[in-house]
Amino acid sequence: MRLRSIVLVLLAAGCGNFETPSIVLDLRTLGAIAEPPEVVAPFDPANPEATQLEDVQVCLLAADPAESRRLEWNMVACAPTESARCDDVEAPFVDAGFGMIDDPEDTGARACGTVAASAGLIAVLEDAVSADSLAGFGGIAVQVEIWVRPEGTTLAEAEFAAKRILYAPQIPAERVANSNPTVERFTYKLGADGEALDLPLGRCGEIAPVELAIGDDIEIEPIEPDGVREDYVLPTFDGGVRRITEYLTYAWYATAGEWSPENSGGARDLAGNQPPLYSTWTAAIDEEDVGAGLDVRLWMVQRDERGGQSWYESCLRVVP
Repeated sequence: MRLRSIVLVLLAAGCGNFETPSIVLDLRTLGAIAEPPEVVAPFDPANPEATQLEDVQVCLLAADPAESRRLEWNMVACAPTESARCDDVEAPFVDAGFGMIDDPEDTGARACGTVAASAGLIAVLEDAVSADSLAGFGGIAVQVEIWVRPEGTTLAEAEFAAKRILYAPQIPAERVANSNPTVERFTYKLGADGEALDLPLGRCGEIAPVELAIGDDIEIEPIEPDGVREDYVLPTFDGGVRRITEYLTYAWYATAGEWSPENSGGARDLAGNQPPLYSTWTAAIDEEDVGAGLDVRLWMVQRDERGGQSWYESCLRVVP
């Protein structure tokens, strides 16, 4: 079933019952990866139908820790809107896929659709150019609207996400498409003076979790590979080129406890200093909730400022 913006129904849907943004208690959308996140081609934004484009796969990171159940999903691509939804029934759109996935915590399943290079996509690009005050000079954004909901439920229980893909002309000639960022590994330290060790990555039940006691702190830091912060060029209105080094941010999520900060990384300050990348998770959990031992799921979402994204999972065990 295609859920193309059954608009004005449930604009408040998908809020989720969570205490803070970094603590995931029920169905949530935490991120979406486009591969590639940017398409750079030698084309004229004023004449996009003459361009050879490529398919873009979009995968959703959905978390649903409270229950074991299948999820229904749907993706639609359109020109960007203020609501971040494809809610203009007169505007062109492209179906990017729909289907069911098994429980993401039990199986690691992800909802993945495809924005295909097609005549429908060309119509969406033309619509986006017509609404762009710069007529596509810096690139044309396409918005992917995503819904996910428990199987057999109504739209009132759906969670919403949006992902933008950039289609850009190859101006200047040395411009290359953005790539999704990566992490070499994550390290962790237990306590302020703990030894830095490699954090095991994977879902609870698949890896041996790091153990902590109630009230303990664990500092987790991403170790980035060389060159992950890409240098890129953008055209300027005077015919020149602006060279930029991208920055990376990290969003931290867990099923219990507390993160500080909830988001790390970002742009350098005025003195050129890079902000810290690490975050500290505290086992701020009541003893009655821990019982004989409580497994806590972690999600770490890495983003650059050009739409690139990657995500990683881990597991901690809190013991009395």
